[in-house]
Amino acid sequence: MTALEEDTESQPSPMSWKQKIEPVAILLSILLIVVLVVDFAKHAERFNPFLDKPTKCSVELVAARGIGSALGPGAESSSPAFDLLVHVDNGHVFGIRDGGSDVVVSYAGVPLARGRSPAFHLKEKEAVTVAVDTASRGVGIPDELFLLMVQERRSGATPQLQIDLWLDFGLVRCSLELDGVQRASQCDKLNFIYTS
Repeated sequence: MTALEEDTESQPSPMSWKQKIEPVAILLSILLIVVLVVDFAKHAERFNPFLDKPTKCSVELVAARGIGSALGPGAESSSPAFDLLVHVDNGHVFGIRDGGSDVVVSYAGVPLARGRSPAFHLKEKEAVTVAVDTASRGVGIPDELFLLMVQERRSGATPQLQIDLWLDFGLVRCSLELDGVQRASQCDKLNFIYTS
């Protein structure tokens, strides 16, 4: 074997274009797979039924006015009114909407004030807080009911208000202290069983 033949055998042969592009293709494939996995992980919540949670509601009492006897002095100007903040947290993996709901504030089962919440639309895993003003439209608290409130306060108890919200996705009920420290409350969704 001549020196020239030995020299050509020890040198690697030139790479073909297929051999040159193969590492680049592998690298691009790995990068594409990483991008797809990250994108799927980011949006997996949307498609995973195990991450679907119920909608939660809470109500905060911002202000209460006109809490006096219907027979007391100035009763005609003291009809009950309540300013509320309703917080709705959509835990679902799909959007929900409400076209505006009836809100009733009661004490001891007697409705004191009514109002309507504004309409809203929530995307999946989104939350909203809406202001709701309720009023009795000129009707004061019945005298017996006012006396019950007074007796509760004297005994050291705090009068409890009940707030019912008829949302498009169900009836929600909350309990709030009228003049206590608990001015916000988680609400419970009520289930109904219909019979014929």
